Amino acid sequence: MRRAVEEAVGADIISETLVINLKVAADIIKALPYGKVLDREIIEEGVRETGKKGKLIPASEYRIKMKSEVFIEEGKADPNFKIAASFNRSFFKEGDEMEIRISSTRDCYLNIFNVLEDERVLILIPNHYRRENFVKANEAFTFPNDEDRRRGMKLKIHGLEGRKSIREAIYILGLQRPLRLNAVKYKEGIYTSYTGQTGFIKDFVKEIIGIPPSERAEKFIQYQVLR
Repeated sequence: MRRAVEEAVGADIISETLVINLKVAADIIKALPYGKVLDREIIEEGVRETGKKGKLIPASEYRIKMKSEVFIEEGKADPNFKIAASFNRSFFKEGDEMEIRISSTRDCYLNIFNVLEDERVLILIPNHYRRENFVKANEAFTFPNDEDRRRGMKLKIHGLEGRKSIREAIYILGLQRPLRLNAVKYKEGIYTSYTGQTGFIKDFVKEIIGIPPSERAEKFIQYQVLR
């Protein structure tokens, strides 16, 4: 996917790759001009031996032929608009509570999403119970905070269902103006039971590509759940 963007925009690329359960789930790819892979179709893939005769350790190579749809945006990202984020733990066990700590180098509206292992997206912030998501530059933003917990709003880890571990991610999008998403397509992940009826990350990317790069900052942070 990086090569597809490079072919389209002819520029050096800085990428942030999201890998869930050993599978590339999303690639937020940045270039000048800005480029994103909207969709992809795998035409051929496979592993072949590349080691030479007589070598003690065999070598193998994974090759893939892919058709990619690339969107090219004009304009430049603001190099001084950055998002920093972290969790309250380095990894989680089923039943643990997650806390997300975020700061931005500019005043912005923070939008927080949970990217599940099946590449679907749930909305965490803003939601019907915490609509205010504006944060000042360098101000600490925590979700859930003490007030959220008093109201019963928690991020409780679950979903192993007999497996040893899973990897999922939190996607944070900082914007200069409030985000308007399709409420029918993307569901909230607070005070609800996940039914599988929500949009995919590849569709979500298409929702935000119309926002000028200078008006947004993005951050993926992965978390692992262990038995």
